Amino acid sequence: MKLLRLGMALLLLFSLTGCWSKLELDELTFIFGMYIDAGPEPGTVELSISTPLPNRLASGTQPGTAQGKSYSTVTKTAHSITDAIILIQKDLSRRLEISHIKAIVIGKEYAANGIHELLEWCKRQPEIPMGSYIMAAPGKAKEIAGLSAIFEQLPSQVLRNFSELNLTYATTVRDCLLAESNNMGYAMNHLSFGVNKDEKEQGEPVKWAGVQGVMLFNGTKMTGTLNSDESRALSWAAGDLSGHVTLPMYTVMWNEQESKGKASALFYSDTVSRKVRITADGPVFHIRLKGKASITLFDDNNTDEAVDHSNLIRRKLEERITSEVKEALEHTREAGADVLQLGMLLEWNHPREWKKLKERWSDYYADRAEIIVTTDIRIVDFGASK
Repeated sequence: MKLLRLGMALLLLFSLTGCWSKLELDELTFIFGMYIDAGPEPGTVELSISTPLPNRLASGTQPGTAQGKSYSTVTKTAHSITDAIILIQKDLSRRLEISHIKAIVIGKEYAANGIHELLEWCKRQPEIPMGSYIMAAPGKAKEIAGLSAIFEQLPSQVLRNFSELNLTYATTVRDCLLAESNNMGYAMNHLSFGVNKDEKEQGEPVKWAGVQGVMLFNGTKMTGTLNSDESRALSWAAGDLSGHVTLPMYTVMWNEQESKGKASALFYSDTVSRKVRITADGPVFHIRLKGKASITLFDDNNTDEAVDHSNLIRRKLEERITSEVKEALEHTREAGADVLQLGMLLEWNHPREWKKLKERWSDYYADRAEIIVTTDIRIVDFGASK
């Protein structure tokens, strides 16, 4: 009996062995932001990474203090993303860790040439978070890496907030991979970038970034862009506005020649339904947008009561939203990018019809697809009135 107890105790001791492959945090460099541009030579890629500097991220330290920036940016050019990362690693005293990437930004030229290599690299890297946001720069992606993180500690945090809080797309690596594997189009935030010379940060002009719309992709190549109004409309039609922290707002006008009549509506509920039916001329897609709004501004010289103009305001809102959605869809057709992935809707509901169109779907969507858009707006309240 004593030998049995001794044997069991020894077995328990074997389970207390230490970790043989541990890495301490102070041995790692975490990549939070990745910026990818076309290299100066054909077939090359210019990769920039943004990493936090732990010794400058101490509690209570604010960005822009005498300690300097709280992050570092390193850039290398090579024939592949992997080779560029290896070159960056050679210049660092810590091991690179890619499992904490928050945002990936691609340059305009790189997007036009195609992001196939980036998507393939992401497929084969199990450490890459599939929820990392991906967006496009108006020029060089590495310029975005230098934006002034006034309200945050790191540029990657600013970029992540753009996707989480703004009224446009919140495209992730997963979204791009799924769309590409199904031969569908997709869209991602198209950033803006500028320099405010009148405001200084650490003695340098402040560099601001924002979102000016979305960039459209067919396959792996950029094929067009949309402005902010069209992007918002397309996002609603795609069902991506629901859950945004920032609520959509529209302003409509009437008697414009006399500068009379204006109302603003804040939408706190927005939904979309997409259906497809088969006709003798092919599939017809129906997109119906529904929303509930609160009137936050009403201005008309003829009356002080917004309620008296409720039907007019509702009709104007429906006309504007429908028009913007149609215009956005027309631009996606010109770009050959089925961003709403109506092809998948057709496949789910009518697989036989999809089989006939699958191989030429991109051309069919651009030239022949019939899309009917309707909008149903309900004004719930008119705010306080005198």
